[in-house]
Amino acid sequence: MNDYNVHVDFKLTEVAELDRKKVRKTFVKIGRKIQATSRALVSKKLVSKNGEYPGYQSGKLSRSIGYKVPRPTSRRPGLMVIVMPNVKGGNNMEKLMGPYYPAFLFYGVRRNAKRGKSHKKGDSGGTPWRIAPRGNFMIDALNTESSWSKYTLAKELVNSMKQVKQ
Repeated sequence: MNDYNVHVDFKLTEVAELDRKKVRKTFVKIGRKIQATSRALVSKKLVSKNGEYPGYQSGKLSRSIGYKVPRPTSRRPGLMVIVMPNVKGGNNMEKLMGPYYPAFLFYGVRRNAKRGKSHKKGDSGGTPWRIAPRGNFMIDALNTESSWSKYTLAKELVNSMKQVKQ
């Protein structure tokens, strides 16, 4: 998992408070942008090969990519965004896609992957992969949009500071 830290310095003469509503809107904006970029990476209507991004056949993987800005609770401030397949989650997405399909794409599936003596090679004698690992489109989308995300968040942090009268 990639964590990005943003450091912003403020020069204030008075006490200031963060307007969380504005910052949460910025996280929604960032989530939408990363969602669009990751959907674009898996939208090629080609059969994918080892190391490439997954191909677009039915569109279920692309439609399952979503974002979520969690509500603040007593344990977390709610100032984050989660972008991943099945993020809207729950039983509905599991019925739609079955087992967690993006994990199969990322890690791959070996032939005869049951515990046994002959699970090292495929039945055909060729490659041991039934589905070879594909490129990680989520990490690449995050890396593509990281500088824009950092800039947008830093700019909004400065704009969302409001002075508190004492």
